[in-house]
Amino acid sequence: MKNGKSNVVPFPRLKERLLERGLESISQKEYKEAAALLRQARRLDHDDGEIGTAYMIALYEAGDYERAKEQGRQMLREGTGDYFEILDLFLMILVQLGEHEEISSTLHALLEEKEAPPDKLDHYEKLLAFSEKRMQMPKPEQEPGQTGRKLFETENQEEQILRVSHLVHENIRPYLDEIRAYIRDPDEHPFIQTLLLNVLKEQGITDEFEVQKLGKAGAVNPAYLLPIFETQLYNLLITRLSRDVEQKNPTLFAQVKTVLDRHFFLLYPFEPEPEDPSLWAAAYYSMGLKLFGQEAYLDKIAMYYSVEPDALLEAVRYLESLEEISLPNL
Repeated sequence: MKNGKSNVVPFPRLKERLLERGLESISQKEYKEAAALLRQARRLDHDDGEIGTAYMIALYEAGDYERAKEQGRQMLREGTGDYFEILDLFLMILVQLGEHEEISSTLHALLEEKEAPPDKLDHYEKLLAFSEKRMQMPKPEQEPGQTGRKLFETENQEEQILRVSHLVHENIRPYLDEIRAYIRDPDEHPFIQTLLLNVLKEQGITDEFEVQKLGKAGAVNPAYLLPIFETQLYNLLITRLSRDVEQKNPTLFAQVKTVLDRHFFLLYPFEPEPEDPSLWAAAYYSMGLKLFGQEAYLDKIAMYYSVEPDALLEAVRYLESLEEISLPNL
């Protein structure tokens, strides 16, 4: 060492290379390796918001929630990175850890300062209400040897939906057994079962899951499921109904599409059977007329769509049974 300066010269672009490798590891779901790489990058540049954010994500996805929480708290305090991106991840970690008191204090301070973006305000208010409700509930006693956290700690469907909405950015593998049990239980709500399937799909889960809902059963691999509104039957129905209804009565078509979307969401990953686009186009058209307060002449509609009147009547009754399923309050 001369003149108090180190002779050690860092490798060129070492920080950038560590960041690139860390992000690549995250994309390949190798979260522990990503955290190790990004930890080295952060030592080289503590104030780089992109590195700090990626490091926090890697810790979170690796299940190291305590370190991820401390990383988020430090970044929020120092003002590095995108404030609301860090805040959202920090809040989700607190939800994961069940630290509702800190969620409450954090959001109270944010809302009192009136600095929340308008598009996030409703989300923050709902999360605050959820956490304050959780704070008022008695904490369940943990049985000896039980260290895992449950996905659903309440039968309240509104709270279950809010919980599922946070799973998109969580490591859901600790909850796979509970999710598996939920979606194979025909007595659980089909709407929430679909939400869980979507989360499994979005996280690329390739395990096989048995699904039972609305009198249907089957095994699916979530990662390879088509999105709800991209299936062949759905698109054929939308195309046919758009041609037959939308040109004449756009309002009626909008009503029919709303009902069709709701039904396909409830049924997912299944669809109405038999897979006959003409039959279901006729049925949805008939049902739309009824909901619109108009007379549905089934014989004429059956003739127009070249389907049997009895089959059409049965299909309409099936759609009416789906309409009787009440959706959870959102």
